[in-house]
Amino acid sequence: MSKRTLLYVLLLCSSQVVFSQQTPIGSPKLSPTSSATPMAAKPLRDLVKQLDQAGLQRVMEQLHSSYFDSSALTNQEIDQAAVEGLLSRLGPGASLQLKTQDEPPAQNRPFKSELIETQFGYVRLGSFTKNDLTRLDEALNNLRNRGMTGLILDLRTMQPGSDFPLAADIISRFVPKGKLLFNLVEPKADATQAYSSSADPVFTGPLAVLVSQKNAGTAEAIAGVLRNQLHALIIGQKTSGRAVEYDRYPIGDNLVLTVAVKELVIPGAPIIFPDGLMPDIAVTFAEPQQDAVLALADQNGVSDYIFDEERPHTNEAALIAGKNPDLDAYEADHADGKSKQQHIKDVVLQRAIDFLTTISVFRAK
Repeated sequence: MSKRTLLYVLLLCSSQVVFSQQTPIGSPKLSPTSSATPMAAKPLRDLVKQLDQAGLQRVMEQLHSSYFDSSALTNQEIDQAAVEGLLSRLGPGASLQLKTQDEPPAQNRPFKSELIETQFGYVRLGSFTKNDLTRLDEALNNLRNRGMTGLILDLRTMQPGSDFPLAADIISRFVPKGKLLFNLVEPKADATQAYSSSADPVFTGPLAVLVSQKNAGTAEAIAGVLRNQLHALIIGQKTSGRAVEYDRYPIGDNLVLTVAVKELVIPGAPIIFPDGLMPDIAVTFAEPQQDAVLALADQNGVSDYIFDEERPHTNEAALIAGKNPDLDAYEADHADGKSKQQHIKDVVLQRAIDFLTTISVFRAK
């Protein structure tokens, strides 16, 4: 079967045509009281997968010779449907977009480091580049000198690119020197590029890594390797699955075709492309809310968005003084007839604090 015919057949897999479930002409009709139970229709893709090479060819020949609207089966129409079907089926592996959309301006997110609860280090990489590696070393050393017993590495504001050399440099701050981190595999060229840790680790304690559904290539490599090598706990949402390196090809005057040409492979770990990296602790956090709390923490620091405010309660001293703290708090929250909005909390970061707290309790026993 020719490549062109195979592309044509993808039209069957990806088009939005819905086949009628009407009873074929000449077939006996079931009465409403019939005990026969109709079989559930299988997805179109599953049906097409049952066809062998001869069957695929037969379907295309029959469509060409029998379908009443010949304008729907011109070469251009079929080619358009085949390209649309291929791009849809390849998911994050390929995309077609306007040149103006190919490289949107990157949002500049700050690098942040803090010590939480006097013992838990927090590092948010933000819009991290190779020039920030020294800053990362300084932050890790500073937190360690201040008594850090566990670290939270927040990848959620990293840019969604695939800078795998940078990923290897970041991972090298945690994984012993000389360890194989990951391979970048290019099947078409039968080539593999190996990345190993290039430095002695700066921190070797308990590690929690925060991820989101926006994380791609670089962040996915960091999270996946740290879990594989150091048993770091991944917390957040499943990542985008774009753990690949892309090439870009201009198409005409206004379009760009992006194609995955190399794949990240972490030895001994599940493949990340195309389904994404599954966290160890999945945390549901609506994307607009998560984006909002991360933006606020960029400006104000993270501590205000971790711990819930403790509401005042009635106690013996309040009763003696003739006061009711519960009622006072309620009235303050609903002053002017409006309910006071509670401060949004970073529930992903809260789970990381819970994890490190549990580890510290067990180690203290």
